[in-house]
Amino acid sequence: MNKSKEHTESQKLPWWTWVVPFVLFHAASHISLLFKYDQGISTFYLPTAIAIVLVNWWGLARVIPTMYIVATLNTYFWGVADWRLWPIFSVSEVIGVIISYHLFRKIIKGKYWLPNTRQLILFIVFALLIPITLELILLQFPLIQFGEQSMDTFGILFLRNWLGEFMANFGISIPLLYSVTPLMQHKGWLLSPPDQLLVRPVPGSIMQKVEKGIIYSSLIILTLLIPFEKYWFAYGIISLYVAIRFGFGEAAFCNLFVFTITYVIPAFTKSSPGQLFSSQDMLYSNFLGNLLLSIFVAITARVISDLQLVEKQLHNQNEELENTNKELDRFVYSASHDLSAPLKSILGLVTISKMDVSPQSSNLYLNEIEKSVLKLDSFIAEILDYSRNKRQEVLAEQVKLRELCQEILDNLKYTEDFANVKIDLLDLDVNTIQQDKVRLKIILSNLISNAIKFQKRIPGHTQTIKISSQRESKNTMIHVEDNGEGIRPELSPKIFEMFFRASDRSKGSGLGLYIAKESAQKIGAKISMKSEYGKGSKFTVEVPEL
Repeated sequence: MNKSKEHTESQKLPWWTWVVPFVLFHAASHISLLFKYDQGISTFYLPTAIAIVLVNWWGLARVIPTMYIVATLNTYFWGVADWRLWPIFSVSEVIGVIISYHLFRKIIKGKYWLPNTRQLILFIVFALLIPITLELILLQFPLIQFGEQSMDTFGILFLRNWLGEFMANFGISIPLLYSVTPLMQHKGWLLSPPDQLLVRPVPGSIMQKVEKGIIYSSLIILTLLIPFEKYWFAYGIISLYVAIRFGFGEAAFCNLFVFTITYVIPAFTKSSPGQLFSSQDMLYSNFLGNLLLSIFVAITARVISDLQLVEKQLHNQNEELENTNKELDRFVYSASHDLSAPLKSILGLVTISKMDVSPQSSNLYLNEIEKSVLKLDSFIAEILDYSRNKRQEVLAEQVKLRELCQEILDNLKYTEDFANVKIDLLDLDVNTIQQDKVRLKIILSNLISNAIKFQKRIPGHTQTIKISSQRESKNTMIHVEDNGEGIRPELSPKIFEMFFRASDRSKGSGLGLYIAKESAQKIGAKISMKSEYGKGSKFTVEVPEL
């Protein structure tokens, strides 16, 4: 994203996105103090987890300065009395978050909403593992340099600190980015929103909710009854069941839940939070093992969700292919009939004209042959429109509506009964739009052509077609209104179906409105209709900008 675009998008975010980071960092820092066990070190440090989420939602400008200011001011509460050291000790976590953002978002172009397994693995490695490792190295060496820690304890403190911070970042950031980002996108609260519209998780059935309640209750009971250091793998087995049963979103939340009841609550309830990691055996075999199992559960759940998504897409594609085959069969059958009818008529007229060679009859036969040829030519043109809409890519260009309508009318001026029609283009309030000109022409040609065809055949009636446009929100509304026959109410739901003819007197192929609807779908437009039988019809095309 270029700077000008990023600046424009940032103006759309609410004012409170500048304030919320300050509140969250301050609260997270003081919560982390509850788990402090050594100079400048906590069992779980939450501000970096919050920062990793916020920078992906709102960018560096809103997050990093606030994070640095809050971390610097709160360094006093971590036991560093010399205020001159505060900016030095607080800079490591800020650098860690900046590295996380640039590695994941800028260098490898990661997608922070974690849409697939690859993106999840990239996030774990480049947004969490590498930045946290560098951050803690940058933190502990200054602590040693200024006498706040001893070099002898570097290894064990580094591992304890890394393990606690990685668990916090992994447990908090992943469920938030995956589950809350769709809501943030829906509200318009993202600086760089995903290109596609994210689907928010659908609430499960009552039985699924009961099942989840039983699972989480069992996890709590497990924590109360069974020693964690002996049966830590049991939590992973339950989390794996959740992953297989419910997919990635629920598995990410389950990991967070397990992290809370097995690490956070015990660390908070112990007289010294450092006792949680006091044993090196527990550190290596239990906590590190459980963390690796949690990562395995998350990746497994993401793979399962990806497979389910692929299965759903294949199912939809198979249904679409089946519908397309049915549509093709119907199209070939009806098209062959509509192509052969004028040809048979022409052949019949040619045969009769050979038998009757009088000049008067020859002119009559030639006129009838001309009508059949024009009908055939019109039908072939509609088939070409249908084919063009199916295969041609959408091409956005500047379209002048008045010129486009005039071009369509010039093409239709030799059709039957055109001379009896009065065209009104005075209310084209919006004249220029950014759209696919070819498809817009197909849509308007069919609507205007139908308005010309379905005139009232009564003496003294003047057929009027009014074409107008106006802007509504971000879309352009184009109206084609006539005072012709109108459409019977019982036929209205069928008018956009392939080969549907509203009356036996219809001279068209029945493809026009179907092609118009298909073309509209291709460019993201919508066609609606209001009609009163005997008084006329009004078609409205709601056209977005491309």
